[in-house]
Amino acid sequence: MKFNHWLALGLFLPGITLALDIYPQVSGSIVEMTTPGKQVNAGDILVKIDDRQAQLKLQHLEITGSIKQQAFEDALLTLNQTQELYDRMVASHRDLDIAKIEHNAKKREHDVHNVLIKIQTIELEKYQIKSPISGIVKETPQLRNVTNIASPKVLVVIE
Repeated sequence: MKFNHWLALGLFLPGITLALDIYPQVSGSIVEMTTPGKQVNAGDILVKIDDRQAQLKLQHLEITGSIKQQAFEDALLTLNQTQELYDRMVASHRDLDIAKIEHNAKKREHDVHNVLIKIQTIELEKYQIKSPISGIVKETPQLRNVTNIASPKVLVVIE
């Protein structure tokens, strides 16, 4: 239904050009921006925002993730050893239950941490603004306005 409206709009108003305002999803200093008048295709990078802090956060999460992975593997080893001792009637049922609880807790911690890594990876993608459509860059902010802090403002207009 919307396609028909756009088609009708194009038929009745052939001289009208549609423009798309591009807003950032994160705040930060702009390190690279496309220039006005440039032809862009869908998927081309329009703006790069300083992502060093987000990169460091991802690196920290990955290193912490390796520690969580090791703790999980250690808990699995302990569980297997306790199971073996229990099967030989050397360890008590309580010891086996404690090892299972510890193993399950370490697994949940590891799984949650992996989700945090995925979230940060998605967040990192927001520091590169890509063109959703093909067109010509109509305008960008002046160089004195290249910091995008707190309130969202139009960074790029594409026609």
